[in-house]
Amino acid sequence: MAVLTMLGVGHSEAIDHWNNNAMVEAGGRRLLIDAGYTIKFALRDRGLTLADVDAIFITHAHADHCFGLERLGYECRFRYGFKPVLYLPPGVYEELWEHTLKGVMGQVGEGPAELTDFFDVVLLDDQPFEFEGVRLQPFQNRHTPAKPSYGLMINNHLLFSGDTRPIPELVATYAPQTILHDATLSDWNPVHASVRELRENYSDALRERMYLMSYEDNFEQHRAEVEREFAGFARQGQEFAL
Repeated sequence: MAVLTMLGVGHSEAIDHWNNNAMVEAGGRRLLIDAGYTIKFALRDRGLTLADVDAIFITHAHADHCFGLERLGYECRFRYGFKPVLYLPPGVYEELWEHTLKGVMGQVGEGPAELTDFFDVVLLDDQPFEFEGVRLQPFQNRHTPAKPSYGLMINNHLLFSGDTRPIPELVATYAPQTILHDATLSDWNPVHASVRELRENYSDALRERMYLMSYEDNFEQHRAEVEREFAGFARQGQEFAL
């Protein structure tokens, strides 16, 4: 059975429950959804190392979603001797390599290096792709304006929003059974959806199957409200069948 595990559920500023990254396990192999700077700690908590990662999908080029690629790339190449597959949706490659990773990975002991020296890079279009029989459909969400940023519809069942403002039109189109949605516990944020905005933009029926992720460390202060209005907070280590 394929399963998605929340490796971390934290906002970029959170320190208690790691970056908001997930992992799909199917057919004995593992695909990370994002690899932020806490990825080694998150994998350790699951009894795993970077050597147990077969592939990665990056939703967008922000530190809490992609800085772990530096460790993944170096350790898999020089310590473990293999290249994980790196799936990149449209527009992410240039930001990720040219503006984010090249400064720390573009030169190694042997000389100049490219992203393809560390990963088997797969540049996606807007069509779905498969990982061990699991169907993943990337979609552009509503995060930072003019920035490539994506969510995933997985097996026509689970919607993983990625970092985003409310996206009711997309959720209505996909009609997922389970929703993992970005949420900030502040009153308003220009690039994340507040709990109030989620309540205003989604019906009761949708919120009943919506778990909030990428939240701040003070989430316990909001637990009663969230459990009353939504399926609850997604928890670090929580598993969802696909």
